[in-house]
Amino acid sequence: MRSFFLLIALSLSVSADPNAVSPEELEDGFKPLFDGKTLAGWRTYKAREPKPQWQVVDASITLTTGGGGDLITEKQFADFELRWEWKIAAEGNSGVMWRVAETDQAASRTGPEYQLLDPAAQGRFLAEVAKGNVGGALYDLDPADPGLSKPAGQWNSSRLRVRGSRMELFLRGILTADVDLESEEWARKIAASKFATWPRFAKEPKGHICLQDHGNPVSFRHLRIKEL
Repeated sequence: MRSFFLLIALSLSVSADPNAVSPEELEDGFKPLFDGKTLAGWRTYKAREPKPQWQVVDASITLTTGGGGDLITEKQFADFELRWEWKIAAEGNSGVMWRVAETDQAASRTGPEYQLLDPAAQGRFLAEVAKGNVGGALYDLDPADPGLSKPAGQWNSSRLRVRGSRMELFLRGILTADVDLESEEWARKIAASKFATWPRFAKEPKGHICLQDHGNPVSFRHLRIKEL
């Protein structure tokens, strides 16, 4: 009987860890990108260490205030599926970028962005909400529905699948963007966007995963990745 209760206690302990990778995902090939305790494996863009504005708070990678710079993985990835949870501050803006190269002044010059934004923003980001540049959007290229994101301060679940020229974005299990970098539709969207003059944008075959510092508090947890 004592062994039984010990097993129950251990099970509850594992399930209470918001960063634990499930046995099913582990078997499927997913690995954690965050240990829930430290920023091991991460550093600020074009720096050797994370800046102090990035902290581990309540078992999440948290930008406590602006000035930390974009946070990138030390490792680079080509084809992968990334899963994570995030919450944004009220009136907040952030994003997740991928295939980021450290060749330009900003990570956004090479890496496409999965947008994270307070869907109820009424201040400086009201125009972004109006354009659909909210949670789940492929920033400035494929808008998302503001009603899909949970309110500021609540955890959202996201997924990103990148394979070859194909990119699929999901928010709360719903597909929000599905693009092919080699398609005519993509070429038209790029030509009509600010990215038309950015020669390396979305052109890298592999690169870093990047958590954006847009100056607003944001938290990330349960980051896990499967290389494809």
